[in-house]
Amino acid sequence: MEYDFLPEKHWDNHDYLLYLYDVIADMIRKSDQNKLTSFKLQFDNEETAHSFENEEDMFKWMDENGFHETSVKVFESHVFFSLLTDFCYYLYESLSCAKRGKVTVAYTLLRKPIRDNLLYLEWLLDDCEEFYNAFLYGPIEQCDVANYKIFDKKRIQKIVDSASKKTYMGEQLNNNNFLYTLRFNNKDVRGLQRIWNQSMHLITTSPNYLTNQGNLNFIFTDDKIWSDYWNYYYLVMPQLITYSLEICEAIFTKISKVNDFDLSFNRSVRYAKYNKTLPSLESIAELEIYPHEILNVLKESGGVAALTCEQCNQSIQIDDETMKKIVAGWFIKCNSCGEDHSICRYIVDIDVLAI
Repeated sequence: MEYDFLPEKHWDNHDYLLYLYDVIADMIRKSDQNKLTSFKLQFDNEETAHSFENEEDMFKWMDENGFHETSVKVFESHVFFSLLTDFCYYLYESLSCAKRGKVTVAYTLLRKPIRDNLLYLEWLLDDCEEFYNAFLYGPIEQCDVANYKIFDKKRIQKIVDSASKKTYMGEQLNNNNFLYTLRFNNKDVRGLQRIWNQSMHLITTSPNYLTNQGNLNFIFTDDKIWSDYWNYYYLVMPQLITYSLEICEAIFTKISKVNDFDLSFNRSVRYAKYNKTLPSLESIAELEIYPHEILNVLKESGGVAALTCEQCNQSIQIDDETMKKIVAGWFIKCNSCGEDHSICRYIVDIDVLAI
């Protein structure tokens, strides 16, 4: 992709963020394609079926009639994809604004998805049963993550920490509570809270981000300050959205069946991409060789991985050279029709062919 306004030093990071967005958004598409929010109930008699059909609150009915486990699963799926859709709306617009240099708006649009939506997703992953009961049966205040009397810093930190441990690499990304600090610590100079408040309000009186006398937040700003905020956006966003995808994958794979090979393939490819974009974690840097190791193990067992071309439906075999292109770029070319095949999605349709 070419950029008219975005400085060249940010191009790779922006491309990577668009890739992450596409992978997350693809989970929503798969929900629609595979009807992941639909469910079936088996009733013993017509009277019970009729009772269900006439009940306004299906969750309450299921809880009272022996279908609690199904009710929680339906709730988890519905809430996950609904929150994720909203998350993607705001994320895409933030990326669009950042690309065009509208830094204040880019930061403002991040607050809801990164602070609120993501925390609800973490809560859903950490303790779905607690979320379920609070949301359906408790007072609405119990679900307000902006209410610091209910969700104090200790509780939020516990949710983030516990959820990150239920993902593949989220705990490493949140090393030393880094991502918690970015999102919720308004005293830390690295925190986004101060930037969000300054981008949303012309004057802020908190001692942590007090507006200087004779100034208005983000209004009287020189090019150096703008550049610093722009640079910071592309420094922290790859880590925040990579972590967001970790949370999403952990919930998505509970709802939708993903085989071990597809799971390993997706993880190894995205972290090889992460390492090329932002090589910061040693444990992640080691994963750059994993995509090729997966192919070698498969080859030794007499198989080869292949994707189905979205244009001509022919197989695209994945050898070492193709894997390099997958890690380095966003498309691979089909040898049959010559068209580009996008790999910017959550791939769950890898075929294993006999050599």
